[in-house]
Amino acid sequence: MQLRSPPYLQIALDLIYERDVDRIVSEIPQSTTILLEAGTPLIKSLGISIVKKLKKYHPKTYIIADMKTLDVGEIEVFIADTQKANAVAISGLASLDTIESSLRAGKSMKIDIILDLMNVEDPISLLEKLSRIPEIILFHRGIDQEGNKEHPWEIIAKIKSKYKESLVAVAGGLNLKTSSKALSNGADIIVIGRAITQSKDISQSVEEFLNLLN
Repeated sequence: MQLRSPPYLQIALDLIYERDVDRIVSEIPQSTTILLEAGTPLIKSLGISIVKKLKKYHPKTYIIADMKTLDVGEIEVFIADTQKANAVAISGLASLDTIESSLRAGKSMKIDIILDLMNVEDPISLLEKLSRIPEIILFHRGIDQEGNKEHPWEIIAKIKSKYKESLVAVAGGLNLKTSSKALSNGADIIVIGRAITQSKDISQSVEEFLNLLN
């Protein structure tokens, strides 16, 4: 585990154009409590090398490659590692073999694994089947599910009490109000996308979310 002092603000860059990456990332302050995520759309649009570019902007920042891996776990963790990612997000919908191979690769390469529980019906049952618990457990409501599905606030405390060595992250349309609720329910990481990346004043929006962490 590379993250030792939660809570953290993770900024999800679900973008598709490099010019937007340049503009937005340049306005994000350097902070030890900020994590930067190369979102899945960004990686699909510009390639995994965008992770290394984020490192150039923020050389000391923890960078996440949101691969949403469903197969060839070891290979995808290796690909992210070649670009100096600190963590890789894999899908909890993958086979146990894929999740396990990702966890082994992460341990070998010293890269954190984020298990994305989007659409996983029984998170605790899944975690109990694993030989090793991922460094970060992510409760993730998809963009297309907003308005139809609530965040599983009640499960956060159960996960936190059972798996004390892992961090819990919450993602999916969070704003200042719901981020505060996530933190009060025990979340270690709030994942913010459009509330920052589509803001008219990115620096101010980042500061508002950072203030919630104090």
